[in-house]
Amino acid sequence: MQHIDRPPFDARDVYTTCIGNARPSSRARLEAYIDAVADAATVYEAAAKSQSLHTLGVLAAQPLTRRDRKALEAVYTDRMAKERTPGRAIYEALKGTTDEDGNRRENRCPLCGEGLVTTLDHHLPKTTYPLLSVVPVNLIPACRDCNTGKRTTAPVTVGDQTLHPYFDDFSHHPWLRARLRRPRGNEQPSMKFFVFPHSDWDDTLTERLRTHLRVFDLDHRYSLLVSSHIASTNHDLTMMPTNAIARWLEHKAEGWRYRGNPNTMGYALFKALASDKWYVNGGWRSSSTAVDPD
Repeated sequence: MQHIDRPPFDARDVYTTCIGNARPSSRARLEAYIDAVADAATVYEAAAKSQSLHTLGVLAAQPLTRRDRKALEAVYTDRMAKERTPGRAIYEALKGTTDEDGNRRENRCPLCGEGLVTTLDHHLPKTTYPLLSVVPVNLIPACRDCNTGKRTTAPVTVGDQTLHPYFDDFSHHPWLRARLRRPRGNEQPSMKFFVFPHSDWDDTLTERLRTHLRVFDLDHRYSLLVSSHIASTNHDLTMMPTNAIARWLEHKAEGWRYRGNPNTMGYALFKALASDKWYVNGGWRSSSTAVDPD
């Protein structure tokens, strides 16, 4: 979960660019919504700043006709996301996967911090909010898992809102935590990822953080990734005295900060291992010790 800069694009300009080569038969229909799209972008940005995107029911009701709603959705699918269309350059710029010279670079998904950006996610889904289909601040660079896993989820209460990478920044506190699940029988050690909010944060923010983990299925997805990290770490520990293990794991955790943000899978993983007395005192040597972590 990473805060990123808002895109330097104006919603009206993006929309007019995307519909620039529309056929005369559809141009009038699309041009009739230029002001509505620009106004929707203004309303959206104000709501995002105040953490109240769940209140935009008035935008979800526009436009009234199914034909116009489908036409606005298609501005994204047919005139921005598709190759060799007027908005494709903007689509690529929003993804941020190429530099100024057009060379490809690897960008981490700001929604999960693990996957590589391959697409754009509509923070509020275009099927529900067609006026926002090409509004830049509603388009989040994302990995395929985050984009497909979220589907068309839209918030209906304040706590239903997932984190918005352009408007939310909670990187000053390590709220993503993990706990080691010690093995039973022939099981392998695993991790449980959860929210540990700052004491000054209210219940609404805490619920939003939990919603983010749930909507993007991050506990499960992270848990699938940690086994290789734990196996590699166990190998490294064979050459280390027991009294140095916790300190080494703490140092390894710091290396997983991303642009200063501690809320990454690796940071939570290695902080959890460092604080688990069973693990640092020899539990890492065996994957079949039946010990209850509580």
